[in-house]
Amino acid sequence: MKKLLKFLFFVGFAAGVVYVIKQVLGGARPEGAGSGVLPETPVTPLEDAPLGGEISPQLLEILVDPEDKGKLQLMDDNRFLLNPRNGYRYPIRNGIPVMLIEEGKKYQDTSLIQNGQEQTEASST
Repeated sequence: MKKLLKFLFFVGFAAGVVYVIKQVLGGARPEGAGSGVLPETPVTPLEDAPLGGEISPQLLEILVDPEDKGKLQLMDDNRFLLNPRNGYRYPIRNGIPVMLIEEGKKYQDTSLIQNGQEQTEASST
């Protein structure tokens, strides 16, 4: 029994020493930083991210307006996706299209609305 207690004391002492050394050498980090749970550098909110980025042709082919489910057009040097039926412009931030109706309304440009005739001509070419 005495040997078992000595062994447990030794293991506990060794674990304590290892813990203290790890804390001293590891430096002071905020809780969660570097653990894979939280990023070490602050993340830029999506609304503050710069406009633009590459979109693959395959993605552009399947994207539709969330409100009327119609096709979208790439415009403004890959900065917006345009719905020519209502003038909604969906921003592209860091290459990611923000397909929220609120975002489309926020960037709406009514001068870009095409009538039905122009739209069918554009889609047939």
